[in-house]
Amino acid sequence: MQSFTPSSSSVLPGNAAVTQLMEPIDAILSQFPGATEFIMNRPGEAFIEQQGRWHRIDVPQLTLRRCLELANSVAIYARQDISERAPLLSATLPAGQRIQLVVPPAVEMDKIVICIRIPGSSVRPLESYVSEGAFSKFIWTPSSELSALLPAESVALPLTTRHDITHKLTTLDKQLLAHLHARDLSAFLISAIRGKKNIAVIGDTGSGKTTLMKALCQFIPVHERIVTIEDVRELFLPLHANICHLLYSKGSQGVAQVSPADLIGASMRLKPDRVLLAELRGSEAFDYLKLMTAGHSGSITSFHAESCSLAAQRYVFMAKEHADAAIFTDEALKRLVGMTVDITVHVTAEPIEDGTSGDITGVERYVTEVSFDPTAKRALSAA
Repeated sequence: MQSFTPSSSSVLPGNAAVTQLMEPIDAILSQFPGATEFIMNRPGEAFIEQQGRWHRIDVPQLTLRRCLELANSVAIYARQDISERAPLLSATLPAGQRIQLVVPPAVEMDKIVICIRIPGSSVRPLESYVSEGAFSKFIWTPSSELSALLPAESVALPLTTRHDITHKLTTLDKQLLAHLHARDLSAFLISAIRGKKNIAVIGDTGSGKTTLMKALCQFIPVHERIVTIEDVRELFLPLHANICHLLYSKGSQGVAQVSPADLIGASMRLKPDRVLLAELRGSEAFDYLKLMTAGHSGSITSFHAESCSLAAQRYVFMAKEHADAAIFTDEALKRLVGMTVDITVHVTAEPIEDGTSGDITGVERYVTEVSFDPTAKRALSAA
């Protein structure tokens, strides 16, 4: 790795040094309103993601030397380490953006990778999902048991008239099914949140999982106590006063070396009405599963999964990374997931192409699939 002599920025206080070294990047981002990502794969060249489209720009002022100074200053500010022995660094910048840095030998010599995610502090209203058609394309496929209780010719009937199923479902479950039958996804989600159902929002990177999760959280009753667990503050709940935001560092770096699993354990002793974990990535999924089975209903989280049908198996893969999960079979864990996660919502992002040129002009994010079947959950609980 190229060595360098500390510049004047290196003797500034940690946040001031980072702020100074970020000035060229901030100036570039100011030219792209609404940008969500800033990426460098090598010095002198950057890519900006704006409305689903990547813009390539030359940035000769961002030399390898300056980028390494930025990496070093971020490490000092975040009280972490970046070096040949620890070439990966994930941190939060003073302005709240999330930065991922990769230096040699994890990349080629004389290269550096910088990825900055620009979180939005604003909350997209749930009404906009409806008005923009983001809730109009979803599919809902009930299990065979629920399908048997709701023959195709009677699916449209009000659930209150279906005497053969009303004794099997709670009032809330009947209400939620009625909303799904009416394809009123907004009413379904609001009722599910207020009814303290456990919800998982799934999808690929950039699909809008966190954006939808933030919108849903606004419907949590304001009198409830909430604990959020994130690596970067993105879950803003301005209407909720009794809220505790817990933060962990990726890779358990930093002085405290706090992991999401540590914070999940701590949250259970903070008397929460709900625990919101912004994103499950690995072994903490097992701890979160224990949290939900311990009676902390109304939890909301997100994770990467290709579809609702694969969500439970994906959850199992993450949970199995935990040493304590070794005593459980995959089927046992999958059963626990089915008993605790009430609703799964899959979101996607599709590029919008210009019909003439074929250029990408934007991105459409919408809900593709919803999984909710209270009879399947009852069957798992009775097994």
